[in-house]
Amino acid sequence: MRSYRVVAVVCVAMAAFFVSSILADDLPELKFEKYTLPNGLDVILYEDHTIPMVTVNVYYHVGSKNEVRGRTGFAHLFEHLMFQGSEHHDVLFAEDIAVFGGINNGGTNSDGTRYWETMPSNYLKKSLWLEADRMGYLLPAMTQERLDNQRSVVINEKRQNYDEAPYGQVRVLLREMLYPPHHPYSWITIGYTEDLEAATMDDVSGFFKTWYAPNNASLCIAGDFDPAQAKKWVDEYFGPIPSGPKVKRNHNWVPVLTSEKRASYEDNVELARVHMVWHTPPYYAPGDAEFDLLASILTDGKTSRLYKSLVYDKQIAQDVAAFQSSREIGSHFQIQATAKPGVSLEEIEQEINNILNDIMTNGITPEEFELARINWESGFIRQLDNISGFGGMADRMNAYNIFLGEPDIFNWDKARYENATIDDILKYMRTYMQSDKRAVLSVYPKSQLSASELAIDMAVNPPGAEKPSFTPPTIQTATLSNGIELYLVEDHDLPLIQCNLIINSGYDCDPSDRPGASSLTSELLNEGTKTRNALEISDAFRALGADFGVGSGWDNTFVNLNVLKKNFDAALDLTADVVINPTFPQEELDRQKQIYLGRIKQEAMQPFTTCYKAFNRELYGADHPYGQPYTGTGTEESITAITRSDLENYYKKYYRPNNTAAVVVGNITLDEAKSWLEKAYKNWKKGDIPKTSLKRVAPLPETKICIIDKPGATQSVIFAGNLIESRKDPEYVPSTVVTNILGGGSTGRLFLNLRQDKGYTYGAYSIFSSRKGQGAFACYSQVQGDKTIESLTEFMKEIRGIRGEIPITDKELTDSRNNYANGYPRGFQTIGGIAGQLGTLVSYGLPMDYWNTYIGKINGVDMNKANELAQKKIHPDALLIIVVGDREKIEPGIRALNLGEVIISSVN
Repeated sequence: MRSYRVVAVVCVAMAAFFVSSILADDLPELKFEKYTLPNGLDVILYEDHTIPMVTVNVYYHVGSKNEVRGRTGFAHLFEHLMFQGSEHHDVLFAEDIAVFGGINNGGTNSDGTRYWETMPSNYLKKSLWLEADRMGYLLPAMTQERLDNQRSVVINEKRQNYDEAPYGQVRVLLREMLYPPHHPYSWITIGYTEDLEAATMDDVSGFFKTWYAPNNASLCIAGDFDPAQAKKWVDEYFGPIPSGPKVKRNHNWVPVLTSEKRASYEDNVELARVHMVWHTPPYYAPGDAEFDLLASILTDGKTSRLYKSLVYDKQIAQDVAAFQSSREIGSHFQIQATAKPGVSLEEIEQEINNILNDIMTNGITPEEFELARINWESGFIRQLDNISGFGGMADRMNAYNIFLGEPDIFNWDKARYENATIDDILKYMRTYMQSDKRAVLSVYPKSQLSASELAIDMAVNPPGAEKPSFTPPTIQTATLSNGIELYLVEDHDLPLIQCNLIINSGYDCDPSDRPGASSLTSELLNEGTKTRNALEISDAFRALGADFGVGSGWDNTFVNLNVLKKNFDAALDLTADVVINPTFPQEELDRQKQIYLGRIKQEAMQPFTTCYKAFNRELYGADHPYGQPYTGTGTEESITAITRSDLENYYKKYYRPNNTAAVVVGNITLDEAKSWLEKAYKNWKKGDIPKTSLKRVAPLPETKICIIDKPGATQSVIFAGNLIESRKDPEYVPSTVVTNILGGGSTGRLFLNLRQDKGYTYGAYSIFSSRKGQGAFACYSQVQGDKTIESLTEFMKEIRGIRGEIPITDKELTDSRNNYANGYPRGFQTIGGIAGQLGTLVSYGLPMDYWNTYIGKINGVDMNKANELAQKKIHPDALLIIVVGDREKIEPGIRALNLGEVIISSVN
């Protein structure tokens, strides 16, 4: 018998100082049901029939804090092992996810591990079978070979994200500074390499038996499903799994530092960085919410205390961030700031100290406090827009249930922030943030320092049910009087509106001697208008709870706004002011140029970014717009040379309403949108738009290999690819079916070969990079340095193989088609997703019936077409290959492969 309880919750957004309260009927009633199986598994059911997709989320109450010294990294290791196969599904977990159009992932932190998959709703039974099989029957399929393989993958991941990454050791050193050696948070989640290498099969099996049991887990099913049927399948698949042992829980343990701890180290970075960290109350405890709000007051927005002083006014920091890292038995609050070139960390640290002391002495203004609260309110509502993924509704319900025992505490969680006061924040600051209770870590560039019987046959892999229908939303169009093309999709589920402007000019329109002009022009839009300065603009958007952003890409510039409907009119007027009346203040340009120059220095130290920059430059040529750095930051020479008049000229040429589209999605009608947009942009005048034509680039006649030296690197980054046609190419969509087989994810040939079989890398993939002009096919991976030659050999084997040397199988083709076709509805789950999908159509000039024809194009790829496309799009004997690594160790082997001309290239 199951214990049974039905609960329902209405999530009502918190009242805010600058706007009126949201009424309860402005938000949907979130009805869900929770019950518990006899084996202890909590089950949460939440229906949402918006699209024919369903999410299954399993949250285990185990993380790295449940390990012990000498046996660290096990929880994260199991995050990998759980994807390798189980007794009745002894192949990769993803093989029954991607092939049916689903996506899946898992994540581990200090306190918990969760796995989720989002599938077409007719595959809910299969999803539950898969999750139950790895919960109850993983160990019979866990071989020594699989353990060794995934151990190697995790060690590669650690090298990539910690050992080789700039500032990568910060997390390791801070843990050791903050916590005593046997505190559960004193080691990083990924663990220590020596512990992973020493782990035996008995060690890891014992860990699994203790922690991965139904009585230590919560299952949430969310989306388009029948609750009665779901309960039946849950009983059948999860019911027979026996409970595990009663586990011992860690109690709250917030260490107290009796004196300031300081440490410094040298890293392969260009800019120095300081980290200040204090112990704070545990997740959900009094003070936790207050430190979240303090972080916003310190670094959220241009007028935030630390950002305004360090980055904006004094311009001594490249960036600054503050955040409350909330954990179950004890949290920490961190401030980190990266110094501008030539600025000492001592100067930055002193300014941070001055600001913190000023706050604790003189307090927080009501205005900055309310800005922090209203932005929390808006973010809270936005999160209700997504049921799947990390942080989605299923994930949140499970987390609430795991850590607090109830999935229905949205209002309680909201009230923590709603009821916080300025006095509370100051009280907790004065209690926890004393200078003698902190750890300070400084990072400098180098050379600056001296099973039971089953009630159901688990061996039967359940097929999908009848495929649910999916009808893409209707696109409505109109043209405003000044030429703006309006594209709109109505979605009235939440009181939110997404309004994106797409300006038909990006990096492709940069002057040849001024790469970075497009990015800087967009960057400075919200740095000053005729009536507002940068700080006033920042505060105005924050006061409306608006999520606002500007930026440029290869072919377009984007001005994105997400806001509650009640504030849309005001937010749209503010956006129009930014778009129509920018003044490009000289002091703001100077400040942004310094930030860009610092970013360029930082990017030069990142192997992956270095490799991709070189790939673009060598593929298109340094004089081609697509040959510039893909982040739009330009070069040191171009950024230094750019003037205010360059930005004004770029703006006058391209920022015109007749060169702009407005994409609007949400709780709004076409007539409402037209009325609001006409009013907001009535003073934006048409103009002549220069015609731009991207010169056509000739493909390489034969393979060329560029080696970029990174002395001492223990990993190498590999990019290999060739030119393809533009995004409008009729064969683009069908070609992605082939690319997906090669390297589209965890079931792609590259991933299965280099990670699953060889253990050379954390991941290997392939992509089609789409542009208005010629795009690029590329395969890429970050591999063990001592396996660079072997990895490149396997790259070439798979690239040649997809063209016929290793023929595409019927199963691969069917699975790839299903992956794209069945998973297509996922892109329409949120208003941001719909706006993104619609923006793609507008940006590349695709037909408005594209959504309705997409699946047919995917399903139309038969074997003959797949082989034809592989031959046409992938050219193994005329590839550009970029390798970033230790030249002394890798160059002889690369030359010995005799793939083509080998040159030594530069980082810049």
